[in-house]
Amino acid sequence: MFQEPSIILYFVLTALFLLVLAIFMYRKWNGTPAHQMHAILKPYTRDEIDEIIIPDGIGGLLEIEHLILMDQGLLLIETYPMSGNLFGAETIDMWTQIIDGRSYKFANPLRRIRTSRQAIKALAPNVPVFCRIIFNANSIFPKGKPDEVSVINSLAEDMQWITNEPARTVATHQAWEKIMRIARKNGQAVEQQESRNG
Repeated sequence: MFQEPSIILYFVLTALFLLVLAIFMYRKWNGTPAHQMHAILKPYTRDEIDEIIIPDGIGGLLEIEHLILMDQGLLLIETYPMSGNLFGAETIDMWTQIIDGRSYKFANPLRRIRTSRQAIKALAPNVPVFCRIIFNANSIFPKGKPDEVSVINSLAEDMQWITNEPARTVATHQAWEKIMRIARKNGQAVEQQESRNG
């Protein structure tokens, strides 16, 4: 007779715990920079792929963090999960991060993404290849940020000039298919993985 209320209470408490856990996980995921970035880019994205390897055009290989197919061309993205004040310019070799009163140097990320763009252009010479380097929302560029750099808060506005470019849907899809035939992911052809997953 006393067991029924305790069983009901157990199920109610378990359900409440699971509900609170689900809400916590949902809020945690929705607040991540990756989720924010995907939400901003979703209206422009026709297809996308992460972490592929392509030829670098000079006999080696190059890793592409994120590649997006858009109607206007291809969009290369590299993310930098950094906070604080950031100082950098196109021609400076080393950029600076200042956080909690300490200074840290890091290599100019524009050099790497432009090398990646050249490799993509070698595979898809007839379509525009756009670049964006994206920093966390709590990154600040007190002296201004270079044109191909965004923070999460400025990404939607920074994308406007790209989306104003004319659409080249057929050419971009052909270029995408060619890249997907050549690209490798986890040591295997991307197309083989897609056919297995699809």
